[in-house]
Amino acid sequence: MFKARMRFSKTDEAAYISHLDLMHCMQRAIARAHLPVWYTEGFNPHIYISVALPLSTGYSGEWEFLDFNCTAEELPADAVERLNAVMPSGLSVQEIYPLDDGGRKVRDIAYSKFEITWEFDDGVPEGFVDAANALFARDELTILKKSKRGEKEVNVRDYMRGITLEPDTDCVRAYTILGAGNNNLSPEYLTKLILRELPQYAPDGTNYHHLMVYDAQLNEFR
Repeated sequence: MFKARMRFSKTDEAAYISHLDLMHCMQRAIARAHLPVWYTEGFNPHIYISVALPLSTGYSGEWEFLDFNCTAEELPADAVERLNAVMPSGLSVQEIYPLDDGGRKVRDIAYSKFEITWEFDDGVPEGFVDAANALFARDELTILKKSKRGEKEVNVRDYMRGITLEPDTDCVRAYTILGAGNNNLSPEYLTKLILRELPQYAPDGTNYHHLMVYDAQLNEFR
């Protein structure tokens, strides 16, 4: 038996699947694809899987990871095709690979890259991009951050590794790298800063898309 890792995307209507329902979807798909996987023991055996950095409901993502234990000597050559044939709409497997010596640990993930789309029904307001760039260039961007331990005021700049704004006709896309894992910051806090500091430019809608994960040295995590 060895550990294996699946990289998958979660887009379109699948973005609104909760984490628990995602786990059930993946377990059913793996079973229907007849992959040689390890089941838990006990009264209610089920396929053991673990999803790294689960996305909030409503978020889409293209660089998501799921780990499982394979009971065969090697993965079936057509494992990806078999899984994609039974996946629900919006879920797609990009690759599956063995984790040599247990592979890289999820705790090695230090940053996530997001695409934030701020939508404007009447077109991007004149001056928004310049005002937003000036806002995110500040040395101090304090906001009240919630966690399991409660709330505390933090400087968003301590969690950000840059941000780039790309305007379109009726939206602005922001590409940013934010802290993940034990030092995570939700991209929603950047929207909250816009609403608080630039209320005259409040977007009519916002979408969040997860693009990539990195280690502490900003190397691509696999």
